[in-house]
Amino acid sequence: MPVVLLRGINVGGHRKVPMAELRAGLAEVGFGSVRTYIQSGNVVVTGGPNDDRDIERLMSTLLAERFDLDDVSVMSMTSERLKAARGASKREFPDEGTDPKDHARRTHIVFLDAVPAPDRRTALDPDDFSPDRFVLDLHDDVAELHVSYASGAGTSRLTLDRIERALGVRGTGRNLNTVTRLLEM
Repeated sequence: MPVVLLRGINVGGHRKVPMAELRAGLAEVGFGSVRTYIQSGNVVVTGGPNDDRDIERLMSTLLAERFDLDDVSVMSMTSERLKAARGASKREFPDEGTDPKDHARRTHIVFLDAVPAPDRRTALDPDDFSPDRFVLDLHDDVAELHVSYASGAGTSRLTLDRIERALGVRGTGRNLNTVTRLLEM
C-alpha cells in the first residue's frame, strides 16, 4: 500500500488543497481506497500504478490541473520504507525517559527523493545546529535524515529548505507521531 507525502500544502493558508477534493480527484484517476491524514498532505492509497515514480507523476499532474499547483514535491513510498525509517529513527534517537508524545513530536524523519551525492553528504555540520541532532541514513537508492529537534522544528535553524540546499536533493519531513499514524492506516 503506497504512502504519499506532499510537501508544503495547506501551510499558513497558502497552497490550499482540500483533502476531500484530493481524495475525490485521486479516485477519479484510478486509485482505489484513498485515505488522508490531517491537512498537511499525507495520503495512503490502494490501486493505481505500482511504481512510485508513476504515482508521483500522476499525483503531480492532478495537483497541477485540479488545484493549479505545479511545484508541489510529491514523494511516494512503500509502507515497508516508512516502517524501516521509523525503526531507524527510534534507534538513532531513542525515547530516554522523556514524555513519549513529546519525543515523537520532536523527532522527525526527512524523506529524501534521492541519495545525496558523496560530496554533499557532509554539507550539514552538526555543530552549526546544536542542540538539534541529526543522522543521515543511506540505503541503496533512498535516504532519510533523522532529526531530533531539541525545542521543536518550528524554532530550529535546521529547516527543510536548508537541508535540501545542503544535500542537493528534495525532501519532506514528518514527525514520528505522523509516521506512526500513517503506518496504522
